[in-house]
Amino acid sequence: MEATAPRVSTEIRIKPPAVSAAGLKHALSNLALAACFFLVALPSAQRYQTGIANMVWVVGAMIMGVLSLVRVPPRDSMVNIRAFGAIGGMLIFPSFMRPDAPATGILSSAGLVLEVSGVVLSQVARLWMGRSFGFLPANRGIVSRGPFSIVRHPIYLGWLILMIGYACSYPTIRNWFFVVVSWPFLAWRISLEEEVLNADPEYRAYESRVHFKLVPHVY
Repeated sequence: MEATAPRVSTEIRIKPPAVSAAGLKHALSNLALAACFFLVALPSAQRYQTGIANMVWVVGAMIMGVLSLVRVPPRDSMVNIRAFGAIGGMLIFPSFMRPDAPATGILSSAGLVLEVSGVVLSQVARLWMGRSFGFLPANRGIVSRGPFSIVRHPIYLGWLILMIGYACSYPTIRNWFFVVVSWPFLAWRISLEEEVLNADPEYRAYESRVHFKLVPHVY
């Protein structure tokens, strides 16, 4: 009697990825934050011919938007009308700035330097944070090295410098108005984030070492 070789199955079964409500919520949050930064960039991107200072503004906002898509879920977060109001004001008001009446001479050069400095600072800080950047106030892990060893919120400092540089490059009353109006919302966003983070003993220890939120010896 001839022996029969055992049959080897070649069927490959692929297990579908699990989809959870928390995962969907996190993905939608990432998309919402990215959309806010893209909204800031869009009006100026439509005027690409207005000069390098305008393009630095667009590129800075677009980078922030793209990196917002790969954030990690938070350990703890604040989801309420205060949080949405703070982040909304911080991002929506700058979207009304326009590249009109470009500056010349020293003011133009200073504006460009500030813009590039703001983009570099915010992105270097983002690299130190990895995927921990947030839309709403949240705790995604404490980062205390690099730019975070000087001030507690260097990304927001970079965003503020970028806005000021843009207003210097295009020094209209409209642009300066929206810089000034955006500032209280940025400060509010920082205070809400620290309200969440102060529940973490590691952050309180970090706060005792790094005393300034945004600008050394000022704020």
